[in-house]
Amino acid sequence: MGTNSNSGFIVIDDDPINNLLCTKFIRAVFPEADIKTFTSPVSGLEYINSMQHSELIGKRTLLLDINMPFMSGWEFLEKMSDLPQSLTDHLTVYILSSSIAILDKSQADSYPMVAGFIEKPLTIKRLKTLSLPV
Repeated sequence: MGTNSNSGFIVIDDDPINNLLCTKFIRAVFPEADIKTFTSPVSGLEYINSMQHSELIGKRTLLLDINMPFMSGWEFLEKMSDLPQSLTDHLTVYILSSSIAILDKSQADSYPMVAGFIEKPLTIKRLKTLSLPV
C-alpha cells in the first residue's frame, strides 16, 4: 500500500474493542493507511456509498464481521452487491469473524467480492499474509 493516501482500510464490526485492535495492527503494518471503523454496518454502508461521489476513491480493504445485530455481514454483502461496480471494484473484502463454521466459510466463498475469510482476532502475521490492493 505504500504511502498512497488514497489507500486504506474500512473495518465494520459491532465490537468497538475489535475495531481498536484492528486499527492498532493495521497501523503497525501500514503506518500511512487511512483507517475508518464502524460499529454500525448501516453507517459503514453509507460511508462506502458516499465514496462513489468522490473523485479520489483509492483502493480500500474492507474487514467485515458477519455476526452483528440489525444487519449481518451477509445482509451487508447483499446490499453492497446493489452498489455500482465502479465503486465495489475499489474494495477488497475480507470476512473477519470469530466463527469457525465451515458453512460460514463456504458462504463467504459464494460472494465473488470476498477475497478471503480471516478468523478473529486479526493479528499482524495474518494482516501481512493478505493480498492487499496497491
